[in-house]
Amino acid sequence: MMTVKHAMGFMLVAGSLFCAAESASAASGFPGQKGCWTALPGEDERPDVTCRSFTEDLLRSLQNATPAQVTQILGVPGKDHKASYFQSANKNPGAYNGYIELKYTAGRVSDLSAVMTQVTPSGMASDEKDYQWGVGKAGCSDFPGSKKACDTSQ
Repeated sequence: MMTVKHAMGFMLVAGSLFCAAESASAASGFPGQKGCWTALPGEDERPDVTCRSFTEDLLRSLQNATPAQVTQILGVPGKDHKASYFQSANKNPGAYNGYIELKYTAGRVSDLSAVMTQVTPSGMASDEKDYQWGVGKAGCSDFPGSKKACDTSQ
């Protein structure tokens, strides 16, 4: 009987240490995730999640950028650690959440497509907004004040 007690005690201590080690190895996050997104203990890091609001100025800053510049601007390396797909998790009212897809030609962003919603004061999402840009293409933007809205009906 004494052996069973020791074995149970050992299992409890080992289980506690395992859980503590698992918590300590929780995803540390990337610079661009501070303040809005943290992986849960045992969950893989999400290198495509950023806290940056996808404003029109931010999207413009990605045009013709290198992968290193994109990573620096967004503070995360991108899905699968490739600077081609990103998501925003900013929940602050007025922030633009959604996703960005980037294509590169000769090492620079040559095509950008973003689909997002704006966080309303009540915390709900606005209607979907699009932003598209490409080398040699007529871009479009659903941001307020845009001269050419995106037509997503096709």
